[in-house]
Amino acid sequence: MDREEDSIEEFVRELTRTQNDLFYFIRALCGDAHAAADIRQAVNMILWRKREKFRPGSSFKNWAFRIAQLEVKSYLRQHRKRRVVAFDADLIECFAEELPATIDELPDRRLALAECLKKLTPKDGELIRHHYWSGGTLTTLARATERSVGTLKARLFQLRGSLRQCIRGHLRLRES
Repeated sequence: MDREEDSIEEFVRELTRTQNDLFYFIRALCGDAHAAADIRQAVNMILWRKREKFRPGSSFKNWAFRIAQLEVKSYLRQHRKRRVVAFDADLIECFAEELPATIDELPDRRLALAECLKKLTPKDGELIRHHYWSGGTLTTLARATERSVGTLKARLFQLRGSLRQCIRGHLRLRES
């Protein structure tokens, strides 16, 4: 393989490795999963066209995120006329500075969440699974478990707080 083929192969590896983080970053900035998928495609095309401008040894992710940030701003400007609440440019700048570090924590947070979910009682685990993964309504679960919707909402609130504390505890343990 010649030098140009090596360079393209490395670029494709970096681009592939960054896809999930890029999607989460864009989604956090624009707030819409469908728009984020479209914007990520546009960003990928721009990254490919500008691949010669990427400096090996620098952070590919930071470079891609900067281009994504600009594309999100462009998307929001183009779709401003829709009756959708959109972030202004200053808020996007603020998010763009803070989000990369948060996205890097996602795998650790997912592992911590999995461990914390294992600690729930079967009844609480069922409530969490029903509410967040089955797509069922609280009314349906309330009827099935003979509890009130208000009771289930209050319990979900408590569980979210407990899970948040548990996840923070796991993350602190991993850091030390």
